[in-house]
Amino acid sequence: FLNTPPVVAHRNRIDSLAQQLHFETYRTAAKGRGTKVFNLGCGPALEIQRFLPESPLSGNVDFTLLDFNNETVEYTQRVLNEINERHNCGSTIRILKKSVAQLLKDSSQFGRGGFDLVYCAGLFDYLPDTVCEKLVELFYDLAAPGGLVLVSNVHADHPSIGWMEYVVDWHLVYRDAEQMGEIIPKNVSREQTRILVEPTGVNIFAEIRKPEND
Repeated sequence: FLNTPPVVAHRNRIDSLAQQLHFETYRTAAKGRGTKVFNLGCGPALEIQRFLPESPLSGNVDFTLLDFNNETVEYTQRVLNEINERHNCGSTIRILKKSVAQLLKDSSQFGRGGFDLVYCAGLFDYLPDTVCEKLVELFYDLAAPGGLVLVSNVHADHPSIGWMEYVVDWHLVYRDAEQMGEIIPKNVSREQTRILVEPTGVNIFAEIRKPEND
């Protein structure tokens, strides 16, 4: 079971997100400043748990993480604080309880154009297109010039849909490359966008790089 495509894809997604944290942190460090990260639906934030002790630049990162579940918020804040202190990372980590509806209703506390990396992985699988479109538009507004917006979804054609739905009753909102493109704001140039599928074919990612002069 641990080697079935959905499980391998989950591990791959964590690897990919951790690598992206490293990349964006070095990118902003090259400009002589720290990195601000925004993540919606953080869960246990395994990619950040991995990143903190690995990166020599983790002390330059300011994390704003959101989740809708009280227990998740409390657990993740405790675990990340422990890692932060144990490894003397010096990161700023704030985790807020906020649902998708609450964020869309009022995102004013986060400010526009302030985050170098804005990502959401594993949440769009449960949301309709209209909500995903609004979220991606918001993420783009939150991103700083030169910043990256990254969202993921389970691919519409991945190889394990049958047993996920009929064996474990796990039903998701699937999207292919064309459908991922449709949730990207119309004012975003396609030259700013990449659609990627990870090796198992289970997860598909949309990346938007905001122009430096935006």
